[in-house]
Amino acid sequence: MAETTTVVRPAAAARPYARAAFEDAQAANALPLWSELLQAAAAVAADPAMQRLLGPWNPTLRSDQKAELVAGLCRDLRGGAEVPEVFVTFLEMLAEFHRLHQLPGIAVLFERLRAEAESTIRAQLISAAAITDAQRKRVAKALKAKFRRNVELDCKTDESLIAGAVIRVGDLVIDGSARGRLDKLATALSL
Repeated sequence: MAETTTVVRPAAAARPYARAAFEDAQAANALPLWSELLQAAAAVAADPAMQRLLGPWNPTLRSDQKAELVAGLCRDLRGGAEVPEVFVTFLEMLAEFHRLHQLPGIAVLFERLRAEAESTIRAQLISAAAITDAQRKRVAKALKAKFRRNVELDCKTDESLIAGAVIRVGDLVIDGSARGRLDKLATALSL
């Protein structure tokens, strides 16, 4: 039987910024662009060296300089594609309020808002062995029926699962892997 658990949510402090980013992107009809920009900015902000550089405890850089640095790195991560001024202004606001470290959570919440607006969910299927197209379609169809939304299914292989699969949809995790069952058994035996 599959085990269902939840994943930790992004910090509550990220919510108003994610909402603001979503509203700006939606008004400009640029949801895919903002998704791409936020993913790049989140990758920059998640780097430990960048966290030290961008943090409020580093007085050597002003807020606008921190925002320009993140924007420049986003441009580099996107192959030199230009970063819109409205996104740079968004980064400046985050820097001014010492919230650049919230970018990974903002990106996650933005994607949830986007998926809700587009009536889609993103799911991840991690299996012990490669799955066939028919299996992929069956899982996507089952998830579509369960959540009543279109499904974007990302499939990965992880041999350490031994057998079975793990499905992640937002905060929901369905663990039907042999490793998950063994871990549960080990926990029960240690009590």
